[in-house]
Amino acid sequence: MRALDYRTRSRITAWVLGALTLAFLAYQWLPIFTLGVLSFAGPTGGTTFPMNGTSFHWYQELWRATVMNDFKPPLLRSTLLALACSATTVVLSVMAAQAMRGQFRGHGWFFYLLLLGIMAPGILVGFGFAIMMRLLGVELSWDTTTFLTHVSWTLPFGFLTMLAIFNRFDKKLEEAALTLGASRIVAFRRVTFPLILPGVIGAGLFGFSLSYDEFPRSMFTTGPDMTLPLAVMAQLDRQLTPEIYAVGTATTFFSLFAVTMCTFAFWAMRRQVQGRNS
Repeated sequence: MRALDYRTRSRITAWVLGALTLAFLAYQWLPIFTLGVLSFAGPTGGTTFPMNGTSFHWYQELWRATVMNDFKPPLLRSTLLALACSATTVVLSVMAAQAMRGQFRGHGWFFYLLLLGIMAPGILVGFGFAIMMRLLGVELSWDTTTFLTHVSWTLPFGFLTMLAIFNRFDKKLEEAALTLGASRIVAFRRVTFPLILPGVIGAGLFGFSLSYDEFPRSMFTTGPDMTLPLAVMAQLDRQLTPEIYAVGTATTFFSLFAVTMCTFAFWAMRRQVQGRNS
């Protein structure tokens, strides 16, 4: 009887947790799904239901956009900026997490100093950084000042990801490689890096996604050439059309495609390493 009661409670708990998970996923993804549906409205369609016809008109408008609502240059800037932040986040987060393994003097202060990028409000960081750059006579630009503020935001996430990976890392594997005559660089490249590769990919995805749609830290530091979030907000101030939904749908699809490709690349590399070991 007790076993039956335990099984019943376990099933009820599983159903409740499953329902909560589905409710959370619906809360998270239904607005994005609605945005995607509205992006296929007809040429005379509005931004609310019911839709006035269906077409690819607003996606075509994105391609042949006028000067006032051409999202292609901001999209290119945001993509390049996100790629640069992703690469920088990976390198710095791996170096910082590797340094934390050494337990050097002041490592606690070093840890909290890196986390300041998460603690500080983004709009204050962007505003303060813009004022400082103006006082120093540095011109605001998306590829310099915005890049620095974005890295200060993405680096803590990559750092925490790599710390979690290194906490599960067995140091004996590195010690064995060093004992067998490998240098520290060779040991890192042949032993450490393949084992921490999931964390490296995760840090890179954090760097890309957080930079790609960052608005508050970009608002004061970008200068005359806007990134995609700034261009979308500027368009919202002028006129709300399904073209905005088309931009959101396209960028969401692009982000999911990038995550899928990274996952596939990691799976292929892992299969290749397993094939070598076998």
